Amino acid sequence: MMDTMQRADKYMFQTYGRFPLTLVRGEGCRVWDEEGKEYLDFVAGIAVCALGHSSPVVTRALEEQ
Repeated sequence: MMDTMQRADKYMFQTYGRFPLTLVRGEGCRVWDEEGKEYLDFVAGIAVCALGHSSPVVTRALEEQ
């Protein structure tokens, strides 16, 4: 059975480099990997990165749509 990284390598475009970890949860600026290790999310991307993870305001707005 393939793990998460193997599936990503098989099915996703190899446009950008990735960190060798699988994030499973995020709150605000903190994220956790599948082993429970906590990280600060300093990774930038497109558009939504400034919103953080699991913002109650954003979640509520999405639920109301």
